[in-house]
Amino acid sequence: MVRGLGMPTLRIVCPPDRTDHIVRLLQTGAASGIAVVPGAGRPDRGDLVLAEVPRSYIDPLLARVRAGAGAGAAHGVQLAIQGSERLLPPAAPSADDEAVVWAEVIHDLHAGGRLSWVNVLLVVIAAGIAAIGIIEGQLLLIVGAMALSPDYLPIANTYLALSRRAWRAATGGAATLAVCFGSAAAAAGLLAELLFGAGDPPAPAPLRELTLFIAHPDGLSVVVALLAGVAGALAITLPGARGLVGVFVSVTTIPAAANIGVAVAARDGSELAGATVQLLVNVAGLLVAGAVTLAVRHRGRAPQQPHPPGPPGRSRSA
Repeated sequence: MVRGLGMPTLRIVCPPDRTDHIVRLLQTGAASGIAVVPGAGRPDRGDLVLAEVPRSYIDPLLARVRAGAGAGAAHGVQLAIQGSERLLPPAAPSADDEAVVWAEVIHDLHAGGRLSWVNVLLVVIAAGIAAIGIIEGQLLLIVGAMALSPDYLPIANTYLALSRRAWRAATGGAATLAVCFGSAAAAAGLLAELLFGAGDPPAPAPLRELTLFIAHPDGLSVVVALLAGVAGALAITLPGARGLVGVFVSVTTIPAAANIGVAVAARDGSELAGATVQLLVNVAGLLVAGAVTLAVRHRGRAPQQPHPPGPPGRSRSA
């Protein structure tokens, strides 16, 4: 995501007959430093348009580019966003630096939170590490598993879909979470079976006191899940905070998923029930808090709406 002081740069490659319309959109959207390089695109020889645009204008501009002159208006238009590279004059801090480009948030979370074998494999590996930490009573291993697991992005992608009332995408996100956490529990259980079969017993009770909270949900579990959901929802709009908040979110998920597998391998029904309830409560809390936070964040924005330009066309100056 684009962060930093100064306005981000839009890089647009468009068919020549769309250039003037896009330039007018940029001009009515408070863009500056507009530059047009005719025929710079390859191989279609489209025009290259560069402009610095306030973050709060980008979503309305994208909507107007898509609307344009009809359903096919955006055909052949390529648009990318780059961070500010201005050195002179130096950019001054402004309220616009904190504006959210929702199109970018949606794109990034869909790309990072989709179901993929890489994400599932990382979750499985993280669950294996967490399982060893639970068996040995080693909190440090559990923390390492939380740092490794990428389950934060599928969760964020799901509550983003819920906040947008994109029910089909939310259903797909829920299926992704089920596959990830189901695979995590299965992998942790298989590893625990192997360790128990090799004669590695669980750590004695005094050593496991640090990890007992994983399978003993209470009111504080709900509070932690809700706080993590709020923090995670804010973090997806503040990329600099993503890594740390991702670990915080994983506090409520990967240890519980791993403990489900360990409990099955240990034939411990009460531990299994507790870990299952813990995982379900935590995921539900994350989704509810995240969806509500994003909905409030989105409705609380004050987007700048550019005035509609005239119909698209190509002037003599282009």
